Amino acid sequence: MIQRKTVCPHDCPDTCSIIAKVEDGKVVSTKGDPTHPFTRGALCSKVLRYGERIYSPDRLLYPMRRVGEKGEGRFERISWEEALDEITARLKQAVSLHRSETVYCFQGSGNMGIIQMNAHFPFFHKLGASRGRGNLCSPAADIGWNYTVGAMVGSRPESVAKTDLLIVWGSNMVSSNMHMLAFFKEAKKQGAQMIVIDPYKNRTAKQADWYIPIRPGTDAALALGMMYVLVAEDLIDPAYIAAYTIGFPELEQSLWTYTPKLVEEITGVPAEHVQRLARMYGQARAPFIRVGIGLSRSRRGGMAIRTIACLPGLVGAFHKPGGGALMFTSDAFPMNMDAILCADLLPRETRILDNVRLGQNLLALHDPPITCLFVTGSNPVLSCPDSGLVRKGLLRDDLFTVVHEQFMTDTVSYADIVLPATTSFESEDVFKSYGHTYLQRAEPVIAPLGEARSNFDFYMALGNKMGFSDAIFSKSMEQVALELFPRFQTDNRQREAFLAGKTMELMKIDEVFAHGFPTPSGKLEFYSAQMEKDGYFPLPVYLEVDEEEGDLHLLTPPAHFTLNTSFGGVEALREKEGRPTIQIHPVDAMAQGIEEDGWIEAYNRRGQVRLWARLTEDIPPGTAVAEGVWWTKHTPDGNPINLLTSDRLTDMGWGSTLHDNRVSLRKMAHDS
Repeated sequence: MIQRKTVCPHDCPDTCSIIAKVEDGKVVSTKGDPTHPFTRGALCSKVLRYGERIYSPDRLLYPMRRVGEKGEGRFERISWEEALDEITARLKQAVSLHRSETVYCFQGSGNMGIIQMNAHFPFFHKLGASRGRGNLCSPAADIGWNYTVGAMVGSRPESVAKTDLLIVWGSNMVSSNMHMLAFFKEAKKQGAQMIVIDPYKNRTAKQADWYIPIRPGTDAALALGMMYVLVAEDLIDPAYIAAYTIGFPELEQSLWTYTPKLVEEITGVPAEHVQRLARMYGQARAPFIRVGIGLSRSRRGGMAIRTIACLPGLVGAFHKPGGGALMFTSDAFPMNMDAILCADLLPRETRILDNVRLGQNLLALHDPPITCLFVTGSNPVLSCPDSGLVRKGLLRDDLFTVVHEQFMTDTVSYADIVLPATTSFESEDVFKSYGHTYLQRAEPVIAPLGEARSNFDFYMALGNKMGFSDAIFSKSMEQVALELFPRFQTDNRQREAFLAGKTMELMKIDEVFAHGFPTPSGKLEFYSAQMEKDGYFPLPVYLEVDEEEGDLHLLTPPAHFTLNTSFGGVEALREKEGRPTIQIHPVDAMAQGIEEDGWIEAYNRRGQVRLWARLTEDIPPGTAVAEGVWWTKHTPDGNPINLLTSDRLTDMGWGSTLHDNRVSLRKMAHDS
């Protein structure tokens, strides 16, 4: 038995370093790498069972061609050569009939490795395909944070061990950021307190010293109410504001409408709690805010993140050991992304489509229409909003769909050509994190199962089949990996450490704000001239939006034992989650004559989904929570939760509003 290092590739801020035990070429167990400075040997319950995912009976092992109707999932096995020949012929035919924008690639975050996640770009740039903007995850959060802070960095996550007050705002850290929470527990031993602000009492909220329920989508109003109290009660740091911020006079003038009483009416947080929260924050020695990205997935999401990011600027928290705020660490990795994106291969400026609106894109009367769709690292039939529209688009007879996938997912059943993809244990990649500051290269732990190929290998092979002769299509993974980091060209010691898979830190984010902020003004921006230039209100503000019909506000956060759809093929983890469930308050259940747990239908104008109703006071009245995205074959009616979500866009960044929807409930005629 041998031990080999690798990295968790999934869409989680912790990006754990893993030690895999391998016997006779097979992964027999996984454990955390105790030498990693952030994850320190711990793994979540999902990745501890990663071997079950690798060897799942749902794994795809060979290329296949559709032989049944779209959606039936009937295929015949073919060779890679046959698959590449057919894809190439169909691409050339489509481009000759319509022009290159008829091709579109939908890329998800199934593999967060820098190279594998971006390996499709050189091919589609060279082809001149339609490009996408925005994504399902965090573009509104990115832009909102950057308007205030200037880059996707914040306080060092480990520094939370020195805080005296941690505010967890919209993040279920127990399920999705357990390693940072472990650092806070060190502060807890010294008397630090944790406040959780969230629309429902999740696993993290149950560990809080004080849990504050809030109406979904009203986070900016609460932050503005805190600012009102901080300024009114002189709990701010004038010297810091003068030295490190811009726009305070304008902000101060705008705050006077956000009284605790008004904020209570908007958020549901009692006025006295708004005052208490602000006082605790203003009086803390080094308050730390952990900002979750979930709250950005609404029509007010970008502004909510932008507003919360202003709070540390009022009390000087970014410059206090143990204080500040953190959402992402993505910009703590200076890189030459052109090495893999290869935007210079674009023959011209090509059409841009909103990725969130996949269903609309497939059904719209575009000129040219999308006639060739590639899906890589994603399961859009389940993960995209308005999934009924996505399914309808994928059923088009004139649409040629290629899916490169690890598992027999719901999306695979609509494909014309299916190609088997490697897991991260079977391919090379480089991993940065968006929740800590450590970089690590990983080589394959085992040989690819069956005839699986990595994203990079597939798109480079397809490029060669198309006759593309640009340099990227003949480079090795190692060459690309080194080109991502120019510093390794001159620092042999770091280069060798990188190639050997050592954990590395490229930037000390503790020092980022030492002499200012990476904004246009060099300061934390309460007033953003760039926002005004981009057509937004330049100050933090809470804006009303029109609500759609429906009795309850639906939230669809990640489940604890699965992650989006990625672990649907692991039976043991599904069993721990139980079944597709919607949590509702007993008061809301009683209004529909639902007196006990049981099967119900949640519905709106987009469709209906059968779910197990669990009555609990952990969910405030007026809200419903459905955790996780289940494969349809594991649901009672074959309908995914995203049948109920809208493809409306966020206020900025062209992101998804997956947490900004309404549903009603009805009893089933007969329980099943």
